[in-house]
Amino acid sequence: MIDIHVHILPGMDDGPATMEEALEMARVAVLNGIGTIVATPHCLNGVYDNWRDDILSACAELNTELARLDIPLTVLPGSEVRLSPEVTDALASGRLMTMNDKGRYISLELPEQFIPEATINFINHLRNMDITPIISHPERNPAIQHNIQLLRDIVGAGALTQITASSLTGGFGEKALKCCLQITDQRLAHFMASDAHSAGRRPPLLDTPGNQMIALIRNASRILN
Repeated sequence: MIDIHVHILPGMDDGPATMEEALEMARVAVLNGIGTIVATPHCLNGVYDNWRDDILSACAELNTELARLDIPLTVLPGSEVRLSPEVTDALASGRLMTMNDKGRYISLELPEQFIPEATINFINHLRNMDITPIISHPERNPAIQHNIQLLRDIVGAGALTQITASSLTGGFGEKALKCCLQITDQRLAHFMASDAHSAGRRPPLLDTPGNQMIALIRNASRILN
């Protein structure tokens, strides 16, 4: 399996603090059947600014350790970018990390409590740059929980969406679970990922049952090349 949203690079954000913690996350992922992870450290969220060069370096270091310890996991570069006016300039300057550094997709995180009015225009702008945003965990946004039409509009503008595996098991509460089921029932979900931050409290697990969920995991392979 491929997990396209994991905070696994040590010391870069609110994921693992040390290399050993990152390696323990890798072991958990492998035991769960995951063979490839996209590392997605936070960027432009008001706390963390992790840029392309640093992410590439951290991924190389982690992959070296994984190979040394014979842990059968590949870590690809990515980032979780908060919706911000700075995104456009960061893309133009080459500082922003796209999915697997291919310049075609970015993992885009919406503000935690609302959907800015300019969101659709921003998505259109990215699409005009031949970049497709993948909206991270929309089921956890209160505005979307209250009004699923907001997500329909976002998808209609050309964005893709990534739900969180543990949302489907109640890990983020009843509202996120209910919204997640709405999203999947209305076929507004394109990918499923773990959004893992640790080996224990928020581990890299994708073992949510159901044929539709398996299809969402398998979709990941088409955006990494």
